Amino acid sequence: MKKSILDALLIFCSVSLFAQSNNEQVSKLADDFLSTDWPSVLKAKEKIENLGSAGIPNLVYLMDDCRMIKLQNTGDLIFPGAERFFGHGQIIDYDIDIACVRAGWLLEEITFMNFGFSGIHLAADELAGFINKTFPDFAINEANQNQLNQLDEEGKRKLIRDLSIGKARLWWESSSRQWSRLNSLEQALNSNDEKCQVKALFYLRNGVTSCRGLTQKFYKSKLSKTVERLSKSETGRVSENAKLIMLDSDFSWLDIKAAY
Repeated sequence: MKKSILDALLIFCSVSLFAQSNNEQVSKLADDFLSTDWPSVLKAKEKIENLGSAGIPNLVYLMDDCRMIKLQNTGDLIFPGAERFFGHGQIIDYDIDIACVRAGWLLEEITFMNFGFSGIHLAADELAGFINKTFPDFAINEANQNQLNQLDEEGKRKLIRDLSIGKARLWWESSSRQWSRLNSLEQALNSNDEKCQVKALFYLRNGVTSCRGLTQKFYKSKLSKTVERLSKSETGRVSENAKLIMLDSDFSWLDIKAAY
């Protein structure tokens, strides 16, 4: 009996220590992700993506922090906060100098969803239309429309940020128990949201992070027909990415992804 109790205590302590160690690891990654050094941010981003659902609670928590954290060492990265443009380079259409927007960007990268974070940097004359299209529950309310009409440019940008954060939090509250990246990938490909489709297709083509359950068998049985359908889309960036996936008969796009 004593031995059984001791064994149980040892198991409990081991699990507790593992959980504490894992929490510390995630917390350290979150700190690196909010670094001013772009290479450090990218490394942390990839590691957080590989965590899947385990990394999402910290991203939702980071949305409380909307400080300006100006990125350095960005090279030829093209994003709203870039101070120099080289005419080429990686494009990120999120204002990732803002901490909570950076968290939203990564959340959308992991989930292939569109919560609205990319709309914050749009041209002034596009902001109201973006709000009405992306947040229909907000737009349908007359009082909200009156509020929107009273806002200046910066007010609209802040409203998009707040609505995006709210939308992301509500989604995680309702989805955290059953969410998987694989299901989210399939849903994005089958959605009517061009942004979600492109994120999912670009991940299939170029993503190196893990998506548990994504195998040749799953792709052929669940995704291949959808990709074929998207290859006929009238939207160029959708059809082009889909066609390139279909041309890769050796499944090189799958080989580059992290093992799980």
